[in-house]
Amino acid sequence: MHTLPANIDADVVLAIGRMLDDHAKLASVSIADSVEQIRKDQASSLADFEIEELVIEMAASRGLAVLLDRTAR
Repeated sequence: MHTLPANIDADVVLAIGRMLDDHAKLASVSIADSVEQIRKDQASSLADFEIEELVIEMAASRGLAVLLDRTAR
């Protein structure tokens, strides 16, 4: 497993876990939608790319496909 961000936020990790547990097994996890949902539900100092990294790592550990639809910023 990759090293996690130094300023990891446990609430964000739990929110991502709940989101992925509720996600359909055959549908890809959208990175853009995931970051937007986490930003809406949780106040965090994590940067978008750190949340994206957590979503990808956690989706991979659950065997879920990831849709790399990140919007350019």
